[in-house]
Amino acid sequence: MTIKRKSKGAAEEDIIVGLDVGTTKICVIVARVKDENNIDIIGIGKAPSFGLHRGIVVNPNKTTDSIRAAIEEAELNSGVSIRSVSVGIAGHYIRCIQSSSIIGINNTDRIIQEEDILRLLDQAKIVKLPGDTTIIDVIPQEYIIDGKDGIFETPVGMFGTKLEAKVNIITGLVSSIDDLSKCVTSCGVDIDDIVLEPIASSYSVLDETEKKVGVAMIDIGGGTSDIAVFKKGVLKYTAGIGIAGNLVTNDIVEALGISDSEAERIKKEFGYAMVSEILNDEEVIVQSIRDVPKKTSKSILARIIQARMQDIFELSGIEIQNSQIAKELHAGVVITGGGSLTKGTKELAEKILGMEVNLGIPTGLKGGLIKEVESPIFATGVGLVLHRLKSMNDTSKIKRNGNRRAKSLTMKGIFDKVRAWFDEL
Repeated sequence: MTIKRKSKGAAEEDIIVGLDVGTTKICVIVARVKDENNIDIIGIGKAPSFGLHRGIVVNPNKTTDSIRAAIEEAELNSGVSIRSVSVGIAGHYIRCIQSSSIIGINNTDRIIQEEDILRLLDQAKIVKLPGDTTIIDVIPQEYIIDGKDGIFETPVGMFGTKLEAKVNIITGLVSSIDDLSKCVTSCGVDIDDIVLEPIASSYSVLDETEKKVGVAMIDIGGGTSDIAVFKKGVLKYTAGIGIAGNLVTNDIVEALGISDSEAERIKKEFGYAMVSEILNDEEVIVQSIRDVPKKTSKSILARIIQARMQDIFELSGIEIQNSQIAKELHAGVVITGGGSLTKGTKELAEKILGMEVNLGIPTGLKGGLIKEVESPIFATGVGLVLHRLKSMNDTSKIKRNGNRRAKSLTMKGIFDKVRAWFDEL
């Protein structure tokens, strides 16, 4: 990393920055590494997000300006000069493909080594993809040694002559990844890593027990809702849907004839995702587009919100079923992201999904601005920092990523660099 604190004599390797580029907001989390397991949150930057639609850059100039504003606020808040970041990517253009691979072990002692695992994963990447699609990540699901299956941890050090793997291949549109990368680097910062946002969020809102026994996470953002399904400690399935908080706000705008800002205000202040959760149905005064006060009620507002939130959870339920392990999710569902904060969202999700649902709040932090980030809004930003910390502490990844850390990523050859980042994961 090349992030330097402004104070004299600051270390270069103790600062991690997570950049969450959302459709409605940009969030920057600055953390200082205390030790291999702990960080302090020392700065937060937020800015409205412009130039994105459903997680995809549609106006690079506006997106760049939004990212720059959030970075500048984070620098002021933390007192560090941000030089590089870990970036989250999301959106409905992300796909999950199940694949498998098989190799022979040609070591003289037949002991499986780290190089064999890399060769096995490289073999799994040989799949036919559309020309505008790139492999983002290859996530092992299960290893099989000489026909013996059920091996979910790395088999390095085990004996065998034939090694197989079942993997999930995460793919994304090259153009979307490239557009976002250009917007970030145009702000004068380098990119340390790019991480699938559902994976990043899982680091902050899910614990290892939940991932082991089976859990689905639904991250409801502004432009997209991202689904990630975990079992036996690994990601089993991920998908994105193009319905999220923005469409809820738009529905309120059209139904009540008010501005976007007024719709967002009453959604946060008076909104319910389920009509039956309203205990006192009161009148709500709103400002029309012509600034003339008008009346509605909590129940009318709730009917508008519930219709769209129901769509989100019904489509999320279909994706969870597509994971083929919906009946094995013994930890139920965790909802997070800004769209999960509307009152009654948990209850509506439980009714539609037929599972236990909990609210995901960033946890596991012990120092710094922990109270300030204890909200689903910061799930991805905090998760990016925690993911980066884990990557730095993973000796096998450090070995594979040595060149990346020694040399900053630049705009030149961005397609090759993007592919290389994820090939190394």
